[in-house]
Amino acid sequence: MIAIGKVDIGKKRKKNEDALFVSDDAVGILPNLYIVADGMGGHKAGGTASKLAIEAFCEYIAGHDALYIKTREDIMRLLKMGILHANHMIHEKASGDEAYGGMGTTFTAATVIEDILYLAHVGDTRLYLVNRETIFQATTDHSLVQEMLDKGYISENEINQHPQRHIITRAVGTYEKVKIDTLMYDISTVEYIVLCSDGLTSMVADALIHKIVYDYEENIEQIVDCLIQEANEQGGLDNIAVVIAKKYEVNK
Repeated sequence: MIAIGKVDIGKKRKKNEDALFVSDDAVGILPNLYIVADGMGGHKAGGTASKLAIEAFCEYIAGHDALYIKTREDIMRLLKMGILHANHMIHEKASGDEAYGGMGTTFTAATVIEDILYLAHVGDTRLYLVNRETIFQATTDHSLVQEMLDKGYISENEINQHPQRHIITRAVGTYEKVKIDTLMYDISTVEYIVLCSDGLTSMVADALIHKIVYDYEENIEQIVDCLIQEANEQGGLDNIAVVIAKKYEVNK
């Protein structure tokens, strides 16, 4: 994989609470690692939560060697345990300092090993799998509007305009325990992975994300820049974090 990621403050926010981590090199036993976290909380707490989550997660992954990793399920368990460790660290900090009370963050982490994507996810940060024909949302939003959509209370077209669209139903650090989605995907026919905060997805439709990826497919930095630019042109209501990872080869 080869990847690049950027964060932009957007047009309306006074501070940035998004954070990301991009490594095409090994972190612990993982051959690569890509993370986006979108923090939430009071003054300075959201930015602290997203950064602390990534630091704690990477520390956990780096500290666990291959002796305990023998199967695909072991890799998924490692990602899950890393998020649980991050959850504990954030919750402890929030409990011990009033300034950080109630802070939390979305957290989506992915690694690719031999054409298998391993994914662990909390919140409404998204990961898309993209090839020339399709864009597929691999994550499920843990949000109030997604629950309302699933129950038929609102339509797909109402999501981005709904006044409660920013309310998430799961976050890392807000409680002592957190429920984590862990998923595996065969990505042998996937060309790009797009990992992003809702600062992008609330402004730019999936179809336009797909178009921009292939408009600038020869330069992944241009893809990232154009996606951020488009989100800002559409209003830039939130911080925008985008990671694009491209496979070296695709099995046809």
